Amino acid sequence: MNRSLFAAAASVAAFVSTSAIAAPPEGKPLSAQTRANLEAAMHGEAYANLKYLRYADQAQAAGKPALATLFRASANIEANEHFDREAQALQLGGASSANLEDAMAGEHYENVTMYVTFAKQAEADGDAKVAAMFRQIAVDEGTHYDAYKAALAKLPRR
Repeated sequence: MNRSLFAAAASVAAFVSTSAIAAPPEGKPLSAQTRANLEAAMHGEAYANLKYLRYADQAQAAGKPALATLFRASANIEANEHFDREAQALQLGGASSANLEDAMAGEHYENVTMYVTFAKQAEADGDAKVAAMFRQIAVDEGTHYDAYKAALAKLPRR
């Protein structure tokens, strides 16, 4: 096992366990720019989390468990500290009905607009396999939309 990778992973784990994870104090409403910055930061943290998990899987498959541990530790911080703190500062989430409606809006956009547009562009660029993948993902997003819509219909009305 590479000692420097192990030491780095241990340092990351120690940092997570000793860092303050509190969200910024509540007060006046956030400015529009701060909200936009939080959303951009959250997108970056979520992407980094999943990217590092993929890197960890690749490192594990390549017989580099210490490197895999380092990537997983970093991924954990990205999601369970950084993203979470930013989400708290943004006050992301609320009532179940509002959360479902927000999720439905995102899935609907991805299903009927975003992935359809991406598929057409990929096809026009000669990237047929990616175009087919985008079309399949669009179908999945429609399935997610339908599931959220059904869950919303089952919630008690107030």
